[in-house]
Amino acid sequence: MNYLLFGAILILFISILIQYLSKRQYRQKIEQIRAAWGKPKTEFFNFDGIRNYSEEVKGNKFHLLSEQTINDIDFYGLFKFIDRTTSKVGQQFLFRKVIEPTNHTSDSSQSFVELFSDNQKLREEIQLELLKLNKTDAYHIPSLLKDNLLQKPKWFKLLRVDIIITVCLIIFSFIYPVFVIFLIIPFAINMFLHYWNKSNAFQFFRSIPQLNLLIKVSKSILLRNGFFYDKLVEESISNLKTFQRKSIIITFEKGNGIQSELNQIGAYLFELIKAFFLVEVFTFFKVIKEIEAKRSSIIILFDYIGNIDSSISIASLRADNLKTCQPNFSLHEKKISVKKMYHPLIENCVENDLSISEKSILITGSNMSGKSTFLRTFTINSILAQTIYTCFAEEFVSPILKQYSSIRIDDNLFEGKSYYFQEVNTMASLIAEVNSPNQNLFVLDEVFKGTNTIERISAAKAILSYLNLKNNIVIISTHDIELSDMLKSEYDLYHFTETIENGELYFDHKIKCGQLKTRNAIKLLELSNYPPEIISEARQISMTLGMTI
Repeated sequence: MNYLLFGAILILFISILIQYLSKRQYRQKIEQIRAAWGKPKTEFFNFDGIRNYSEEVKGNKFHLLSEQTINDIDFYGLFKFIDRTTSKVGQQFLFRKVIEPTNHTSDSSQSFVELFSDNQKLREEIQLELLKLNKTDAYHIPSLLKDNLLQKPKWFKLLRVDIIITVCLIIFSFIYPVFVIFLIIPFAINMFLHYWNKSNAFQFFRSIPQLNLLIKVSKSILLRNGFFYDKLVEESISNLKTFQRKSIIITFEKGNGIQSELNQIGAYLFELIKAFFLVEVFTFFKVIKEIEAKRSSIIILFDYIGNIDSSISIASLRADNLKTCQPNFSLHEKKISVKKMYHPLIENCVENDLSISEKSILITGSNMSGKSTFLRTFTINSILAQTIYTCFAEEFVSPILKQYSSIRIDDNLFEGKSYYFQEVNTMASLIAEVNSPNQNLFVLDEVFKGTNTIERISAAKAILSYLNLKNNIVIISTHDIELSDMLKSEYDLYHFTETIENGELYFDHKIKCGQLKTRNAIKLLELSNYPPEIISEARQISMTLGMTI
């Protein structure tokens, strides 16, 4: 009797302990979620993993940012700032979303964004589910979307003969015990094949278990609230049930499977049976076939979870202590209106307005006055308007655009390409888009900096006139004031400038209407205490060349 009482007390104690630990873990996760709300992540960003989904899933895209534009706007730094996702699935989905601006004037996920902004309890419940997909192994789910994941070896059909022989030998051994000796041969072969197959399974030890988890999380969220119901998701979950049943049989090992199984006698005996009859070998290739056949169902679930998580991320971004607005999309015309726009990565960034109507924009300005930053700021906000429908501005009105840029170009010494040749190639890619049926945004910081003045200005004028055809919008910054006169019928003129205060240059970083009348290059030399004879000769040469200083 005492033993029964002791056992009951022990079971009760263990139950209370488990319940306590479970509640403590729940509180820790909730605290983690609440602490992260409205704030950028501080974790390491593994962009090799984050890019996986966008690289594997190729669809009919309206637009895909070029590597040039990604480099121009410091895209990876921008993504680190706007990414507030909870899961690695959501993070990959958001990455793909931001590098593929859409031509839709509205986004169905905005209803999710509003829901998560208003309903903290529901949002946190969903985030607790999403945390299950936050391990780095979840980066490997998209690897299952490759074509021809694993080919059966040519001799695979012979395995059925192997199993028939093995079964026959087992049956005969009950009648004639001597046949047990002959079982050694198929047993050895099958054991070898079983652990050979482990090497095949090893390459999927991250992805397949995470796919199972993706299915479970999708099912949990789908049933949680009618708002999240999606018939396609429900059908996809049902479609993947056979995959789930089959994958349970397979042991996905991270290390030496034999070593771990020998330490667990029961598990090893089960493994021995699977090896003897090649159960795992046959099942594994059936699982691979299931995955290949149901690729579309996996994508539907990935997008379902990714869309929910990225919606939470957008809600969190908007909850940050930042001024943001949702864009308004205008008709297919050459008009843009922007108020109090700023760069999200620049602390205390100066806000700027811009109005484009019928003409493109040519910006001149002093060195360090803010021209390049303004170009990046506008490009970033144009992209975010058509991806996460959130702009860092008070107002952002624009037509649907395809964004192209040439702001930062480097010599590619390893490929033997000069700076000028790199510029030629980049500009050619922009020119090729001029006559496309879509409206384009071309953002350029200088044109052909890598060549002489006369040819640079001549080529720049011809190219800028060509890029400005149709309803294309061009925003160009340049030091070549001569272009202002050449293009004034096609481009409205703006400039950045500076003032000198207490012997130092002061920049207000505000864009202003009209043409720049002064330059500061020689003045900078003077303020940097260059020898007077250098300054004097530089000014004389400048005046001789007809330049206004």
